[in-house]
Amino acid sequence: MRMKKSAMSIKSLIGGLGIGLALVLQPVTGSARDGDQIADLFDIFEPSDEQAIGKQQHGRILQQYGGEYKKEGLNEYVLDIVLRIVAVTEKRNEPWNVTVLNSPMVNAFALPGGYVYVTRGLLAMANNEAEVAGVLAHEVGHVIARHGVERQSRATGMGLLGAIAGILTQSADVARLGQTVGGLFLADYSRDQEYEADSLGVKYLGLAGYPREAMADFLLRLEAHSKYSAKLAGKEGSSGQYDFFATHPQTEDRVDRARALAKQQADELQRSYGTKRYLENIDQMLFGDDIREGVIRGRDFLHPDLRLTFKAPKGFQLINSTRAVFAKDRSGNQMIFDMDPRGLQGLSPGQYMSRMWLSKVKHAPPQSILVGGAQGARTHFIVSNNNRKTYITAVVVNFGYEKVARFIYKSRTRTQELEDRYAESYFSFRPLGYEEASKIKPVGLEIRTARSGEDLEDLMDGMVEAKYPEDLFLLLNPAFKNREIKSGQKYKLPVIMDNAD
Repeated sequence: MRMKKSAMSIKSLIGGLGIGLALVLQPVTGSARDGDQIADLFDIFEPSDEQAIGKQQHGRILQQYGGEYKKEGLNEYVLDIVLRIVAVTEKRNEPWNVTVLNSPMVNAFALPGGYVYVTRGLLAMANNEAEVAGVLAHEVGHVIARHGVERQSRATGMGLLGAIAGILTQSADVARLGQTVGGLFLADYSRDQEYEADSLGVKYLGLAGYPREAMADFLLRLEAHSKYSAKLAGKEGSSGQYDFFATHPQTEDRVDRARALAKQQADELQRSYGTKRYLENIDQMLFGDDIREGVIRGRDFLHPDLRLTFKAPKGFQLINSTRAVFAKDRSGNQMIFDMDPRGLQGLSPGQYMSRMWLSKVKHAPPQSILVGGAQGARTHFIVSNNNRKTYITAVVVNFGYEKVARFIYKSRTRTQELEDRYAESYFSFRPLGYEEASKIKPVGLEIRTARSGEDLEDLMDGMVEAKYPEDLFLLLNPAFKNREIKSGQKYKLPVIMDNAD
């Protein structure tokens, strides 16, 4: 999260909470099916519209995912992989836009019009070029099958519902909110769409000269990462829904189906996985959090530039973005944190809450609190939409330096147990000392070479601190799971870097 120069307004808060809060002033009656019917009316997009759709959303994606990550040679290398895949499709002569996103999340997705995105977090997980080509071929398949346009139809329906809400509430902010929420395009694909993209991806991989098995290989890599993320979140033993699988339905038979497709199309051609070339291109790539946006350490969020830290509630997984910090648990409860650089402007925390931040929301009188000696306030309110209630706990803390820290906790039920977890979170907020902040350094992915006689402990020498260091090392280097180490074998190691790209 970066501090914005301009102040964050009430619509920024509402945008983070989603459509439910947007309708707080006067809930719109109707059902989810009403939105589907409206969306159906807009399923008329022509291929000529798709480039404009992707271009329109591109800036929003960059904002959500920390902007573009640039490293000498890497961006051109990833573009070449996509163009090699596209060259074997019917869309070879159309424009394609490929972006490496500055995010540690393991994800890849595509927008209509040939806009393809891959995070540096996903690049860190791959073993070789063919695996990256597999996931990118899958995303190219989504574009060519026009799955994103089907999602755009639904997004348009959501935008129209937002416009209706704006009319009823006489709020332009609410109308724009509906369009923003509807325009993010990252809702789930259907299972059938995933199967179709997998099938096209295997086909394109083979035609582009890659081993067709690479798609199934990378699906296994994603599954391993999801289980590791679950362990970090205290949910060991289940893969959960993390990163890539949050927007791509995780079905147990996808690996088997991808392997079967590869086998059906097998041939005798020699195909390269491109391991050496791949590792050379990701050497020294930034790994994990970009410290300019703040870093996540389990449930702790630390920002060395803004000099602050806090904990997410127990059972919540933190997600960082350029605009705010988010967290959620498996029950759908959510936390949102941001800062208002305008400060209190001479108001008390409670007055700031009622007159500025939540001025358009009917809420309980703010209660004064002390957070680590700093003045703060908290309140509660309920959002109703289509007979469903959402319970909101809102907290502000005077951070000083003309800044206000803001927390929102959103849940479908209100229990004392949840409120206790929320209280532990916002009461953990505190300034980060200079010495503590100075110890937070960027981490890079260094490519090293195993030497004769080394064991796993030797390979991990110099590795950055981690909650489960061996688990992380084997996640990045699955070839060493059998503990057999060969001289000359390359491996990835996260290390502290003096400078990062």
